[in-house]
Amino acid sequence: MRHSIEDLIKRINVMKDKAILLHRVRNEFSEISYKEYDKIACQNLIDDIQAMALSIANDKDGDEIITDMEYKK
Repeated sequence: MRHSIEDLIKRINVMKDKAILLHRVRNEFSEISYKEYDKIACQNLIDDIQAMALSIANDKDGDEIITDMEYKK
């Protein structure tokens, strides 16, 4: 892995935050309000989440499992 475990945690947390925002944007308007959600904003969030997931999946360089804790002794 090129990135540390801590970097992986940060990326996953960002993906989670974007997914929560996606949920909010998608459900911002109910059927009774007669307003539609922002489909473009939702798609942009989905694209960001998928790109981050792909970058994590493709992080296969090297065979070391890096942690920031090793460098803070």
